[in-house]
Amino acid sequence: MDHLQGIWRLDEARSWDTNGNQLPPPYGKNPIGQIAFSNDRMLASLCNGDPTVVNKRDYMSYGGVYQFDGKVLDCLVDIASDAHRIGGHEVRQVQMVGQQMMLRPPARMYGDLMQQRELLWTKVWAP
Repeated sequence: MDHLQGIWRLDEARSWDTNGNQLPPPYGKNPIGQIAFSNDRMLASLCNGDPTVVNKRDYMSYGGVYQFDGKVLDCLVDIASDAHRIGGHEVRQVQMVGQQMMLRPPARMYGDLMQQRELLWTKVWAP
C-alpha cells in the first residue's frame, strides 16, 4: 500500500522570490488545504483561510491519476479549478519530515512574480 494514501491537512505554505527573499505566505497565515490520496488518484484543494480576506481569496484545486516514486509526486490532471492545468502534469518534489510531508512545486509565475513554494502537510487520516 502506498504510504501517501489517506487525507492530509495543509499546515503551512511558504514562498520565496528568485533572489531567495521570503514572500508573504501564499495562502495567508491560516491556510486551508486538504489532499486525499486513494490507490492511484488524488485530489488537492487549497485556499487562504485568513478571516480578514473578503474580496479575493486565493484558491486552487486539481486532481487526477498520480504516480509516486518516493521522491517525486506526478499527477496527470483531469480536474482543476484552472482549466489550463487539465491534461498537464503537476509535479512536486517530496520530502518526508517526521510524520509530515513537504511538497515543493517547480518555481513558476504567480501573477507577475516568479516564486518557489513549499507546502507542509500532516496526515490526519489513513485507511
